[in-house]
Amino acid sequence: MNDKSKHAKLYVGSMITLRALENYLIDKKIPCLIKNHTESQRLGGFGGSNSANELYVYEEDLKEAQAILTHFLKES
Repeated sequence: MNDKSKHAKLYVGSMITLRALENYLIDKKIPCLIKNHTESQRLGGFGGSNSANELYVYEEDLKEAQAILTHFLKES
């Protein structure tokens, strides 16, 4: 990855699903980033949905990650 790499949103869901998907992507050597909005809201004193968390991958990995996501969702 170079310094100009950007992230693209791959999936939005619960932390349980995102952690499972994260492990699936890591096994395929695709780095990813999870934005845990639920925890941020809790720490800020606000309530929120547990399904509003986001998983990002680098733009250059997006096509491969989308194929992996499709397979992951069929398996789940």
